[in-house]
Amino acid sequence: MAAMASLLLLALPAGAKASSAPTSLLFQNDGNWTAHGERPSALLVHTPAGRRQAETVCAEYEEQLLRCDDVHHFRQSFQYQQYLGTLTNDTLLWTACSTPVTLSGTSATDNVSSDGEWPFVCTNSAPLVDRVDTDYSSFPRVNVTAGNITFEGLRDHLTFRFAGIPFAQPPIGTRRFQYAEAWDATNVSYVNATQYSPACLQFGYFDGNSYDLNPWGNDENCLYLNVYTPFLPGDTDVPEDQLKPVLFWIHGGGFSQGTGSDLTFDGGSLTSRSDVVIVTSNYRLNIFGYLSLDDGTIPGNYWMSDNIAALRWVQQYIRGFGGNPNNVTIFGQSAGGANCIELVASPQAAGLFQGSIQQSAGNGRFSTQSAIAELAEPYLSPYCNETGAARLACLQRLPSSVLLNASADIFFTPVIDPVYLPDAPMALVAQGSSYINSVRMMSTLMPEECQSLTTTTLAPNMTDFQTALDLLIPGGWIDQEQADHIIPSGLWLISNETFHNGSTSYSSVYNASVKIATENNQECPNGAYAMVGAATVAFPSMHVAYHQRGYALSYYDFYDLCTFPVGKPDTPYYRCHSSDLYEVFGTYYIYDQPIRVPEDIYYTNAVQDMWGSFARTGDPNVAREYLIARGYNTTLEFFAGWRWPEFTASNMVLADLQYPRPGYTDVPDLEHCRYLASVQY
Repeated sequence: MAAMASLLLLALPAGAKASSAPTSLLFQNDGNWTAHGERPSALLVHTPAGRRQAETVCAEYEEQLLRCDDVHHFRQSFQYQQYLGTLTNDTLLWTACSTPVTLSGTSATDNVSSDGEWPFVCTNSAPLVDRVDTDYSSFPRVNVTAGNITFEGLRDHLTFRFAGIPFAQPPIGTRRFQYAEAWDATNVSYVNATQYSPACLQFGYFDGNSYDLNPWGNDENCLYLNVYTPFLPGDTDVPEDQLKPVLFWIHGGGFSQGTGSDLTFDGGSLTSRSDVVIVTSNYRLNIFGYLSLDDGTIPGNYWMSDNIAALRWVQQYIRGFGGNPNNVTIFGQSAGGANCIELVASPQAAGLFQGSIQQSAGNGRFSTQSAIAELAEPYLSPYCNETGAARLACLQRLPSSVLLNASADIFFTPVIDPVYLPDAPMALVAQGSSYINSVRMMSTLMPEECQSLTTTTLAPNMTDFQTALDLLIPGGWIDQEQADHIIPSGLWLISNETFHNGSTSYSSVYNASVKIATENNQECPNGAYAMVGAATVAFPSMHVAYHQRGYALSYYDFYDLCTFPVGKPDTPYYRCHSSDLYEVFGTYYIYDQPIRVPEDIYYTNAVQDMWGSFARTGDPNVAREYLIARGYNTTLEFFAGWRWPEFTASNMVLADLQYPRPGYTDVPDLEHCRYLASVQY
């Protein structure tokens, strides 16, 4: 018995606990985020052992065999493991029951030897991560071994988490304004992955912790990632079909702010619901990630080299965390979704992922090296007026705060460059699949993206349409030519009447202005990207959708118009930019957000199930057999009589996602899009 226990446990730093046997964290996530902490979770150790051996291993986890009275909570989880093929129909499990139990949770009655060896189930008493400033010091420790390196992480109520893992050399000193260098693990045998890393340098919501969103601080040395997984493979050579699909998240923030450690993107809910491995990563922002001086020495696109370095880390190490390196889907929202579009277009990212989900991304965002240089040079020349290598050396010596402050007014974007982004992404898509990383594609939008993107630029009670349009110009939502021609075109009318002559009526100046900005910056570019991709068959498959339901982030709800009150779903509200993030990640509970109506739960369930299905198979239509195996009845109802259609040149149909009844819609208003394109500069 002692020998078996020693085989199941690895030599770890003090306090760390881990099993060398494959171990799954079981939690039947029904989506009710207010009750996550009340529902039990457990640890399924897949390697058979005798009962006393099982008790010893559970005790090493500072747990015990699952109480007999709690077995019924995990019947569905056991049956899902059978669906996966990790347990066979005749497998028995050791729990605290006097005899082994079947996968249906009943005691075995057929002359079962008390000396038999079976997989076993331990309790999981680890706490729920339900606040941003969680103190992780008392959480149970676990480890994995990947690439001969031991990564020590944490076990919580919903997932195994590994935080603050370096994936590149620190981008400081002479590495500033240089492409990311791969993490040098030559002399590394152990990584402490129990604490989130600082966010990259920035202004805004994640500059320090003034918004209670970033207790980890900020630093130029910020190239770290986090891994959330429901499964630890241990020392076993797990077959590839038992590894989990990987979802690699790229955060948004206008290329200037944000962090992969934002707990809006905490992986606990999505990993437990969708049985996927999630990786969230930092990348350099603002001047540090995007500066280009068009001189052959400072080319830009350092942010992209960071994401690619992180994806290469995934290829090298993620198998040790239970993830399948051959089934990676990148996904991102806003600037993160635009970054996905650029990665699809980058030859440097070839072979690193098999799918892409772009949320509120338009058709990417990019500029030229010369344009960024023209913006930046006046701000930098007072500090460094040399050229070439001498200017680079000078910029590398400057305090990071000087660079950040000096460039605060510059809007940085990705740039076209011969190494990372050889042309505009849509221009490459237009040439066909051989000119891009041709991967399965999914794209989603919110109907009123620019209500929140324009913040308080517009007032809901505005009555002068032209004044509203003029206010959209400084932020780049429309240009002067568009502002001058929109009202005379007659395509956007302020009226309560319905028109059938191509005009669209809006009940208020505010609604019309929000929609125009949304069309110009999100709907029209997104629709063009999808239609060009379909016309050239650039991707193996494409699925495009609108979310018709939204839930505003707790700190990103201007005028309190991006949600509806509890119990009042008929209250008009805007489905705003970023109001899909809680729905994808299910992290309402970390920010104390209430359930407005039960349909919030069911819609979130369906979204997480579709994202997980796309990660597994490239198809967001969730397999009925999978939903039955998991007991996901509300999503079964969601798909009753409906399928998300593939977007093709002959069938340009978008899914309208809503609960209880999803539907279909056409591409955005093409007449509006054509007109906006025809009159812009």
